[in-house]
Amino acid sequence: RSRIHISLTMAGRGSATGLRTLRTLVMADILSIVSAVLRIFSSFWKPLAVVSAMIMGQKVCDLLVPWFASRVIDAMARNEPLVNVLPLIATAFAFWVFHGNILPYVLGRFDIRRFHYPARQSISVGNIRAVLGNEDLELRVKDTAMQQAVLERGEQVLVDFTSSIFRVAIPISIPGFVTLGLLLWWFPLIGLIAVVGGLLDVMVTLYLNKAMAPMYANLQQLDYKRRRLLTQIFRDVRTIYGNKEEEATLKQYDGCYRDYASFGITTGLRFLGFNAGRGVIINIANLCTWVVGAYYVSTGVYSLGFFLASLSWSTYVINMLGAALDLHKQWLETVPAIRAYFAEIGKLRTAPAAEPEPEPEVEPSAEPVPSPVFLTAG
Repeated sequence: RSRIHISLTMAGRGSATGLRTLRTLVMADILSIVSAVLRIFSSFWKPLAVVSAMIMGQKVCDLLVPWFASRVIDAMARNEPLVNVLPLIATAFAFWVFHGNILPYVLGRFDIRRFHYPARQSISVGNIRAVLGNEDLELRVKDTAMQQAVLERGEQVLVDFTSSIFRVAIPISIPGFVTLGLLLWWFPLIGLIAVVGGLLDVMVTLYLNKAMAPMYANLQQLDYKRRRLLTQIFRDVRTIYGNKEEEATLKQYDGCYRDYASFGITTGLRFLGFNAGRGVIINIANLCTWVVGAYYVSTGVYSLGFFLASLSWSTYVINMLGAALDLHKQWLETVPAIRAYFAEIGKLRTAPAAEPEPEPEVEPSAEPVPSPVFLTAG
């Protein structure tokens, strides 16, 4: 934290070196968090790879669906007989069944059996092992309610964060970049529009990160405070009833939750404002894509069906940026909880320092102690 604070100070003074150092530290911090999370699920890398490959196959099928539709549309535009069109429709139907029914079922079945529940079990059991295996627990953990809130929240966000990498980031990005390359090759103007729209979206996202990160960090702290109080209330129910503190406790929890909800509303509305601006960028990019596509069709460069397929592919590339923004929002929301989780687990797993053993007391003897004899070589 101190290094980043120093870098921010340097950047605020207009130092180019400070800005470069800040970017380097932020990127190193992101990579260290991702690496630490992935190490926790290292034993599940094979199931995660299979899940990612299946979802990537789904995304590739999503891109092939418009191609089937373009062939049918072009065949009807050429006034071909229905006998020639029906095989194309039947082929598309078989592809849709595989893409929309069989593949999702196989994916869901594999995910449930190999990752979803086993991964949550692994991390939850590991947390309890760390808690129960700490010999100096009473001295190290004085607030067990807060510890429970941090660990429970950590279990949830770690699995969700890992799933977002292997279910969203990897499967969407690879087909997306391939599609962008094909657009630049087949439809240069449409591909260029997607690139410009993407760059503008990245700029908005970077500004969003700067503005929203502190707000999500404060929101997470308020959530921890709420969870801690809730856990403490359940633990002290008998005491609360015995001391006639029901109304006071309810008022305290209501105020705590009100602070959390109020700040959550402010944070959510701020994010929606940014998201609305980003939506304007996407709509302008879509408008330009339609205009360029109409030009391609009117000049006879491409057929109507191929143009409609290109629109779908361009939309996929732009939606890839939308998925990136959703991942970025998840990053802002979960990183404070991930940091707190690793800090708590690190404290539990750190072995307490061994206390020096007391030297044995020597009984005083009346006999004279002989002088030590030192042996030297030679």
